[in-house]
Amino acid sequence: MNIGIIFGGESHESEVSKNSGIAISKACKNLGYTTTDYFLEINSIDSEINNLKKHDFVFIALHGTFGEDGTLQKILEDNKIKYNGADQFASKKCFDKSFCKKIAINDGILTPNFYAVESNICNDNIGFTSSKYVIKPNSQGSSVGFSVVDNFEDINSAIDVALDFDNKVLIEEYIGGNELTVPILGGQAFPVIEIIPKEGFYDYSAKYVKGMSEYVCPSEIGEKLTTEIKDTALRIHQLLGCEVYSRVDFKLFNNEIYFLEINTLPGMTETSLFPMSAKNNNYSFEDVIGKIIKLSLEKC
Repeated sequence: MNIGIIFGGESHESEVSKNSGIAISKACKNLGYTTTDYFLEINSIDSEINNLKKHDFVFIALHGTFGEDGTLQKILEDNKIKYNGADQFASKKCFDKSFCKKIAINDGILTPNFYAVESNICNDNIGFTSSKYVIKPNSQGSSVGFSVVDNFEDINSAIDVALDFDNKVLIEEYIGGNELTVPILGGQAFPVIEIIPKEGFYDYSAKYVKGMSEYVCPSEIGEKLTTEIKDTALRIHQLLGCEVYSRVDFKLFNNEIYFLEINTLPGMTETSLFPMSAKNNNYSFEDVIGKIIKLSLEKC
């Protein structure tokens, strides 16, 4: 099989995407596929569309805007090019954090209180009070533009930071407790990972600077909570129309599970969370990539 791998792009997650693309390309070669790498300098595949049509399959390894928000998925679908993961509609929905949270709430799933703004003029009518507030772009990943503030008075300056990355910003109630994530592949929830930042919060540096976080896989939250969080992850995956794979992030506080967000194209380096969990289920990195390709082809 002939596979094209798309990575890079203009988003703030370009470097993460590059690492994912290189790892996926290597895995595809190890699986015996013929591969061509497409490193995007800009968020466009116009100059490569005819080349991409020659492939049996295209593996999207982009993160952030263009790659995860349904834009690229629509282009590939319009050109009848087969690709990995969620379709254009599910991708667009999942990239919008406030939309996902509303869907979760409507299905009885807990999520931290939140309020969406499009400017840094924020008054106290957000509908909730909190000892701390999380401020983040509504439609970005990798914790870019992410802040935690202790006082309501500091919210506007944190919104300014987030507005550099998106035109819509979430003000979210800070929930303490355990950071947890659940990868899903082929309708199966993989082992839960607990994320323990060495300092402060699970921000960009805690995610990508080696040694800044510890990971417990499988998490040690107990059988009952593990079953509950896996079931909740699968519910969210299905509610949002995801296919093949995703990764769902939660907080666990006072034995209550709070949904944070869902990732339709989670990081896929050999040290990323998704393959870390899959390894605990006896999947090698190549097994994960091979199954994503197989399941994605089956849904086309």
